[in-house]
Amino acid sequence: MSNAISNQLLRGAEVAEMIGCSRAMAYRLMQRGTIPVVRIPGGKTVRVPREAFLEWIKENTRAGVAA
Repeated sequence: MSNAISNQLLRGAEVAEMIGCSRAMAYRLMQRGTIPVVRIPGGKTVRVPREAFLEWIKENTRAGVAA
């Protein structure tokens, strides 16, 4: 995979770090289809497109509750 493309596709560990969850939880969200993924042909490899992930974060961000 070219370097330019690999910079646009996130690994599960990178997703987990960005949203502050465990790697296992990130992979569960990816497996359920909650977080959009790209399947790499020829194996079990999945990656998350950076732009789609950032859009998912925007769509799932809610205002805090007033105290």
